[in-house]
Amino acid sequence: MRPTSRVLSVICLLGIGILLPRGLPAQETERTYRLQPGFGIEVMSRTLVWDEKTYSSPLDTGMALFRFGVELKKGLTFGILAGYGLNSWNGLVFRQLPFSIDYQAGSIGSIILGADIAQRVLTTGDWEIGLTARFLASIGSSKNWTLSDLFQPLQLDGRADWLQVQAGPSLTYRGFEAFSPFLSVSYDRLWGTFTLNENVQTLTGTEAKKIAGRGFLNISAGLWYDPTPFFRLKATGSMIPYGKLAGGLGFDLGASLRAVFSF
Repeated sequence: MRPTSRVLSVICLLGIGILLPRGLPAQETERTYRLQPGFGIEVMSRTLVWDEKTYSSPLDTGMALFRFGVELKKGLTFGILAGYGLNSWNGLVFRQLPFSIDYQAGSIGSIILGADIAQRVLTTGDWEIGLTARFLASIGSSKNWTLSDLFQPLQLDGRADWLQVQAGPSLTYRGFEAFSPFLSVSYDRLWGTFTLNENVQTLTGTEAKKIAGRGFLNISAGLWYDPTPFFRLKATGSMIPYGKLAGGLGFDLGASLRAVFSF
């Protein structure tokens, strides 16, 4: 079974578990959960390493995500994510083909699927400590293009998939009426594969390049805005430090904006 197939199976099982009834007694009339549908946009830039971590290039991604969440009274929240993304892979170099290719063909679309979970661990005064985790799978579509720089047209098609896991603690201040600033530190791992096929006359070749995000520590800060009990906005900025292959320290940045409805 392909890794993306296993991912889809896990997400489906988690979704079924969330949607199944909880077996509450018939006498209980008060709901112990709230539904939380929402929509958000995210952008991120990640430095990738490949070819045994000897080369690097950027991955620039934009995503539009729908989220169906359920919040329980004990401070536990589940969510299922689905949406669409655009991934720019410019800078990857494929050398195990009949003709080497420096990829500069721009963005490739993908279907985004995932799940998240958050648990409130401790509340003391106006401060709240929690744990959060999220998993995303980007299932890429195929892109076909032609290079005509050679004596014969070069037919190419590429497809890329990536996976991301994030998990860590968060600290939120609840002392303001409508605003709740937060800070989180999480483990953030991204990895995947870009497969490129090349065809020129009778020559064909395929190269599957393994990629991985260079950094692993995600430092995020943001703000929850709660104008009503039924609607919330969450704005987040993130930073991932990493060591450059040539030496020195670099930073990958990201941002997101999410709207959440509760009923």
